[in-house]
Amino acid sequence: MAFQRRRLQYQYKNRGRLLIPAISVISAALLVLFVLISLLAPSPTDGNGPLRLPRHRSSTETETRNKDRTKDEGKGVPKFRVPPARGAYHRDLWTSTNAKFYHGCSDASSKFPKAEAITRPNRYLLVATSGGLNQQRTGITDAVVAARILNATLVVPKLDKKSFWKDSSNFSEIFNVDWFISYLAKDVRIIKELPLRRGHQWIPHSMRVPRKCNERCYITRVLPVLSKKQAIQLNKFDYRLSNRLETDFQKLRCRVNYHALRFTNPIITMGEKLVQRMRMRSKHFIALHLRFEPDMLAFSGCYYGGGEKERTELGKIRKRWKTLHTSNPDKVRRQGRCPLTPEEVGLMLKALGYGSDVHIYVASGEVYGGEETLAPLKALFPNFHSK
Repeated sequence: MAFQRRRLQYQYKNRGRLLIPAISVISAALLVLFVLISLLAPSPTDGNGPLRLPRHRSSTETETRNKDRTKDEGKGVPKFRVPPARGAYHRDLWTSTNAKFYHGCSDASSKFPKAEAITRPNRYLLVATSGGLNQQRTGITDAVVAARILNATLVVPKLDKKSFWKDSSNFSEIFNVDWFISYLAKDVRIIKELPLRRGHQWIPHSMRVPRKCNERCYITRVLPVLSKKQAIQLNKFDYRLSNRLETDFQKLRCRVNYHALRFTNPIITMGEKLVQRMRMRSKHFIALHLRFEPDMLAFSGCYYGGGEKERTELGKIRKRWKTLHTSNPDKVRRQGRCPLTPEEVGLMLKALGYGSDVHIYVASGEVYGGEETLAPLKALFPNFHSK
């Protein structure tokens, strides 16, 4: 027995001695392979490589870069150089191979009760939307779902006439109000005006709800007030409903946004004419909303290298929002929350494969920095059209 144990120990030792050279040979071979790959691989800056977007710089780096640009301009160096063409892009950017598989899924489930079964009498919800038309559209969509959560009758929402655009239009001038009411009749009871109370105008109780308030939030915060006052108006109604709701409420959101909110016939007719005119120039085009207005930049708290002038101008605008924290430009940029500059938008579109022959129609307010800010985008896409 002792002899057998010594024999086994001897065999294991010999195997261990053989493994060490084998591992060394394999490691050496892998090292040689990596060296060959690194020598034969093309340089990352090769002209045929993909177009890379510039990394975001800190506020200090941005300011230094802009100062260098100003010096270069004095020497006659162009401010922006258009990247060279990268050759033909073979994929069709205007179609999706999976489009034929998409289908609507916003129909209510069999478990979603009809409005007439759950709507309580003497519960009226009014909302005053806020912001631009797109924000107000979101507010209208959320208002329908909020009324459903509260088992209340919704009064056709009031549009914002005091914010940035100061548009005096009411709901029925932009959206087909009769279609809106009839399409959603099975989901939420909707009326055009708050009824009289004892023969007199009924003044609803005004209140606000927190942003992204969920179903439980509405039931605990809003429902007790609604039950007592019977008619309430939720002011500044923008993004006041959580994105995380049960499936049937999310489906209702889709029914409102994609089916119930239909523009009036004059707006639809005008839109069709505009699209027809744009397609006379080219079959395909890009509609671009830059979102690079002064108020947008001020709200974001980002810094774009404009020095003390930029900080002062945007700082004054930022004071409109009393609840905003002190801005931290570097932190906001690291989190990816800064609006893209027109130059960055142009480079992104180029990287996606769009050529300089593409027609771009820009929908935007006053772009911060004016023509100087727009120049790089126009250089990348000469077929640039604005209002």
